[in-house]
Amino acid sequence: MEAALRKTQTLLTKDLMDLVKNPTVLICCLMPVGFTLFYQFTIGKNGDGSPESAAFITAFLLSIALCTTAGMVSMTAAATALAEEKEKHTLRTLMLANVGAGQIVASRAVVALAAVAIIDTVCFFVVGASREMLLPYLVIGVVGAVPIVLVSLLMGLAARDQMTASLYATPVFILAIAPMVGNMSEEAAEVIRFFPTGGMDALLKLLLDERLFTTDALMPAAITLAWIAVAAGAFALLYRRLVRDN
Repeated sequence: MEAALRKTQTLLTKDLMDLVKNPTVLICCLMPVGFTLFYQFTIGKNGDGSPESAAFITAFLLSIALCTTAGMVSMTAAATALAEEKEKHTLRTLMLANVGAGQIVASRAVVALAAVAIIDTVCFFVVGASREMLLPYLVIGVVGAVPIVLVSLLMGLAARDQMTASLYATPVFILAIAPMVGNMSEEAAEVIRFFPTGGMDALLKLLLDERLFTTDALMPAAITLAWIAVAAGAFALLYRRLVRDN
């Protein structure tokens, strides 16, 4: 038990250092902050100065932050980083050194979700929303990112190298940021709310309307949990096969 804990701690430290050392992953992790700053600068923080305009802009910016973080940070911190380990044969070396494949993947998942939480926090303070909403905002962001992280881990294991992982990640990233389009079209929003991050985005809007703990939250919460279940099922089915292929 002690040895397993030491291995896990060492893996977490290594993966966190890799996150900072890899310029591609680091830049992609910081891009949601850049997008949030860009849109805030472009449309202004308070719009025309009315409370309704300011509330709409805050919701729009936080939605951009959540979706781009779930898509970009999850994909790079999980898929690209794992594919890099395969490309450099670090993954095989770790497994030959008696480190379990489950420990390696679990460490990557924890680091990816930690990165999501950190970037979501930075974006939250950039937008300047009420601090009382920070904790539920982070819970929504991290839980909503779980299915993207699980799919990203599978893609990282399936990819031959970082370029292939980036190619695999593109459609998932597009699905992750789809609610940004839903913010601009009510017709599109009716479909996009069933996307992997659609439930997360709907919960964010309920949080901002102070209706998160009402029955209105049941449907988006169910959609989010359903996607987590689907991603976890796919992970359970494909994980062992992909690990054997490595």
